[in-house]
Amino acid sequence: MKMLFLIAVTGMFLFGFADYIQYPTNVAGKVFSDARTAMRGKLKERMQKDRELYGVDGLREIEKAYRSFAQSKEVDNVHLQTLISKYPKANRTGCAVMYAGQRSRGSDDGKWFRLAIENYGDCLYGDGAQVGAYARLYLAGLLERKGDKVEAEKLRAEILTLYPDALTHRGRKMSDYLRKVK
Repeated sequence: MKMLFLIAVTGMFLFGFADYIQYPTNVAGKVFSDARTAMRGKLKERMQKDRELYGVDGLREIEKAYRSFAQSKEVDNVHLQTLISKYPKANRTGCAVMYAGQRSRGSDDGKWFRLAIENYGDCLYGDGAQVGAYARLYLAGLLERKGDKVEAEKLRAEILTLYPDALTHRGRKMSDYLRKVK
């Protein structure tokens, strides 16, 4: 269901119908928070930048490569490499890089999370969650499991500093989550 929503929203951005999107409720009918609405506003701006940079045809190619990557189970494939090499500044590229990190489950020593942090920190998922914050959260967890608690805590502190309004995919403030974990 979430994927269909993302596809529909992306299609609206591709064809200029973004002004008709209404975000007052999610699929379950729950009212979105003001923070999520604000993040969706940032997503709209981000998608507009991609449209200006790559054009409508470029956005179609980006979306096609993104969907192909999302449907595959591989950590790294030709679709991800196309996004990285041909569309290095695209929002969807940042989301795909983050997914690669999640799929790797730490087998790459955090390579994809580090790439997401370095190059795609301003990217946003369709639900308003920020790639930069999530990449730091996942990398912090990976580093902590490997025994590097100092670096993990540094990354969590960066989330609170750089992304104070970051949301989880469920619409909760990441800062609240991090304070509970401490």
